[in-house]
Amino acid sequence: MPDRGLPAKDKVIVGLLAFFSLFNVTLDLPLVLKAGQLTSLVGRDWLADLWAIYNVADRTWIVSPWSLAQEGINVFFTTLVNLWLIWAIVKGVPYRHALQLTLGSYLAYSVVLYFLAGHLSGYEGMAYGSAYTLFLFYGVTSFWLLAHLYFLYDSFVAITRHRRSARSPPDP
Repeated sequence: MPDRGLPAKDKVIVGLLAFFSLFNVTLDLPLVLKAGQLTSLVGRDWLADLWAIYNVADRTWIVSPWSLAQEGINVFFTTLVNLWLIWAIVKGVPYRHALQLTLGSYLAYSVVLYFLAGHLSGYEGMAYGSAYTLFLFYGVTSFWLLAHLYFLYDSFVAITRHRRSARSPPDP
């Protein structure tokens, strides 16, 4: 009997969505909720200690109003969309690729905007300029960018392939 499970690419997408959702709930959510106290919690709270490691690359992350708003949207809204997309992929619903394209676009745009804001500000949130801090700033977040660009690519290919096949004349 042939395996009728998800294609490998969909398993990868579901795995990434599950990872991002778990990350949002276990790490980002507590950080968002403690945003106003993070600096005073360093040394007494393991999540604040993790935040402090990244803090040298961007002291504004999750504590400035804009960053807190962006992370709040990511935690409270994007996690739900991730779970909805997982369900849509598993169930094979017709709008799956429209939802995936929307999610991929939003998150890729969000990361690019974060990078651009850092660059245009002269990395004002960076404690000091070095290869290490630039790696933290770009390297850590690039995983999110690359994954969501893959979501975009996968849905773009699926939608355009479907549109192309819908317009193809029937074989004689």
